[in-house]
Amino acid sequence: MKEMAERGRTLTRPLYRELKDYAAQLGIRDMIYLNIGEPDFPTPLPIVEAAKKAMDEGFTHYTEERGILELREGIAERLKAEKGLDIDPKEGILITNGSSDAIFLTILSLVDPGDEVVLPEPYYPPFLSAIKLASGKPVTLPLNRDTLTLEPDQVAAAVGAKTKLMVVNSPCNPTGMVYGKDVLKAVAELAVDHDFYVVSDEVYDRFVYDGAESLSIAAFPGMTERTLILNSFSKTYAMTGWRIGYVAGDGQRVSRILRVKGAGNVCPNSIAQKAAVAALREGEPYVARMLKEYAERRQLVWEALQRLPAFRCPKPQGAFYLLPDVSAVEKDSLKFAKYLIKEAHVVVGPGVAFGPSGEGRIRISYSASKENLTQAFERLRQAVENYGG
Repeated sequence: MKEMAERGRTLTRPLYRELKDYAAQLGIRDMIYLNIGEPDFPTPLPIVEAAKKAMDEGFTHYTEERGILELREGIAERLKAEKGLDIDPKEGILITNGSSDAIFLTILSLVDPGDEVVLPEPYYPPFLSAIKLASGKPVTLPLNRDTLTLEPDQVAAAVGAKTKLMVVNSPCNPTGMVYGKDVLKAVAELAVDHDFYVVSDEVYDRFVYDGAESLSIAAFPGMTERTLILNSFSKTYAMTGWRIGYVAGDGQRVSRILRVKGAGNVCPNSIAQKAAVAALREGEPYVARMLKEYAERRQLVWEALQRLPAFRCPKPQGAFYLLPDVSAVEKDSLKFAKYLIKEAHVVVGPGVAFGPSGEGRIRISYSASKENLTQAFERLRQAVENYGG
C-alpha cells in the first residue's frame, strides 16, 4: 500500500503519555501517577447540575459555531474584571474543544510555511506539534537552566525578519514559573517593534502563589490587537473531561481562526458549554477551596524536595508542577523515569519530553492528593538512595 501522509511522521506522541501507558501495562497496583496535570477534585456540583438541566431541557443540538453567546459574554466579563481587557464577546471569543484545540487552531491560522515561531523551552509539547503541522520553523529559546526564567536579551536575539509569532506560557507548564512584568514588557515591545503576534497560554492564570501576579501580555500597550489568549476550564474548575477552552483576542483575527475551526467541527459540545456558564457564575467558592489545597500541596512537595538534595529546582510560583534538575543522579531523564516506575512505583514526566533543554530533569505534578504526594516523595527518596545508574 502507499504510504500515509508525511506529516504524521514528523509528530511523536508525548513521552509523558507513553510512560503512563507503560506503567499501566506493568500491572503494579500501588502505582502513583504524578506525570499528568489531572486535578483529583471532582467537577463542582453546580456545574454538573447545570449539565443535567441542559440535557433535561433538550439543549442537545448544534450551537453557534463560535459557542453560545451566554458563555462568550461570561468569559468577556472575566477578562475585563481580572485583566482589564475589552474583548468583544460577539467576535473576539471562540469556544474550543479544550485548550489543545485552541493551540492547533490558532497556530494553523497564523503560521505559513517557513514562518518562524519563537518557542521558550522547556515547552508544552502540543505547541511544537502545531508548529510542525503548519510547516512553520520553531525557534526554541532555552530558559535559564538555574532559574527557569526567560531572559529579555535572549528573546531579542531570537527574533528575526521571519518571526511570525512568539509563544508565552505563564504560569508555565512544565516549569511552574511565572513571567514577571519586566519580561512581559520586553516581549511586548519586541512584538510591536518587529510586528509579530503573541500566543499567550493562560491556562494556569488562577494558579499563583506567594503573591505572584499572573499578568496577561495582552494588557500591555499595543498588544491587544496582536495577542491571542488561550485558556481552558479544565484545570481551574476540574473539568478536564468536559473539553471546553477558548481563544480570545481581536475580533478580526479570531474570525479568521473560526474559518479554520469550521473545517474540522461544527461547534463545541452544547451541554459542556452550559456547564461552563455555571462554572463562571457559581464556581468561585469551589475554585477558592481548590486553590487553597494546591497551595498546601505545593508547600508539601517543596519541603519534601529539600530532603532530596540531589534534585535542584527553583520554587515554582504557579501552575501545579515542579521541574527539578536530576542530572546529578541521572542525565537520561527517560531512563530515570522508567527506573522510578519500576522501583518506586511512581510515574513522572521525563524532562526531554518538553524539549532538549529539559533533558536531565523530570516533571512532577502535585495535582494528586497529599497522601499520594507524601508517599510518592518518600519512595523517590529511597529510589534515589538505591540508584546505581
